[in-house]
Amino acid sequence: MTTYILAGGCDGDYPEYMTQLARVVRMKVAKPKILSCGFSSEDEQAKARYSARKQMIENGFGGSESVDVTMANKAHFIEQVRTADVVYFHGGATALLVDAMRAYPNIREVFVGKIIIGSSAGANYLSRYGFSPSVNKACSGEGLLDVAVVVHYDSSGFSGKSFTPEYWQRAVEAVRDMSGQQEIVLLPEGTFTVIEKE
Repeated sequence: MTTYILAGGCDGDYPEYMTQLARVVRMKVAKPKILSCGFSSEDEQAKARYSARKQMIENGFGGSESVDVTMANKAHFIEQVRTADVVYFHGGATALLVDAMRAYPNIREVFVGKIIIGSSAGANYLSRYGFSPSVNKACSGEGLLDVAVVVHYDSSGFSGKSFTPEYWQRAVEAVRDMSGQQEIVLLPEGTFTVIEKE
């Protein structure tokens, strides 16, 4: 059984999100080894963001003695995934993450039995279809899950952009048009949904 968790994004703005996520993860692994994956950012930016992400995860999980967080490295990614309990794909640019992950064509098999978390761009990557507010369009993901998602749903804005309810309605329609699916998973910031896969 592989557990996929899709999250809406801007994780650091919602402390209760990480506490709730920790509860779900801990039901499966008492002291999880988490691989923090920033492949949705340029390498230098991912390195710069890692310490804040590590701190966010440790705080949510009750301290560094309760969780082991490691930064993902493209050269050793498959070996890192094999020794991790959890792989956490952080937000950023969906296209960058999808491109980076093409280097690992059999990743679905390596994920079996793990907890795979995708937030924002990470959720878009794991899904068949998603929506990227930063480029204002629907996008294709890797399709590890046969779902269509809209991340940051109903957000009033982030990264200097502001959004209206009408914007989000158009986003849902854009994903519906691209995917052909009537049911779209809406992921507001600070929330997540859990999908178990055999």
